[in-house]
Amino acid sequence: MRINPFQNLKLLPEESAKTTLKRESEFGEFLKEKLQEADQIQKQALQNLKDFAAGRNTDLTELTLSLAQADLSFRMVVRIRNKILEAYQEIMRMQI
Repeated sequence: MRINPFQNLKLLPEESAKTTLKRESEFGEFLKEKLQEADQIQKQALQNLKDFAAGRNTDLTELTLSLAQADLSFRMVVRIRNKILEAYQEIMRMQI
């Protein structure tokens, strides 16, 4: 039995472009979902803080954890933004 090492390479340029577009849209959707999650975490932490200030919730542990989680999610969003800006600036510095 003869094995052809190239038998699994069936991607034509058009198919490769379609695959790239699919990956880009998947990344965009992933990024959008994560930004929405970070926004939801921020909103929940703010609500917990308002409840604590109004005296409705006296659980300091829950408040502290939600504020720490909100802080970490915000830092993550800022880091991702910075990396995207760095990549964009690097692309703009490239000479054609």
